[in-house]
Amino acid sequence: MKACRGIGASLTKKEISMWEQEHMTLLEQIAPNEFDILHYAAIVELKKH
Repeated sequence: MKACRGIGASLTKKEISMWEQEHMTLLEQIAPNEFDILHYAAIVELKKH
């Protein structure tokens, strides 16, 4: 979340700190103590002909 352009790239340091606090409060309310974060990665090898 923080790496998306709507958070880390567009907010001030103070706003990011406030967002982090709010996000942690939300996670404490809705998420279990441990959970998996699924990721998807795609790799492409380009060759110049």
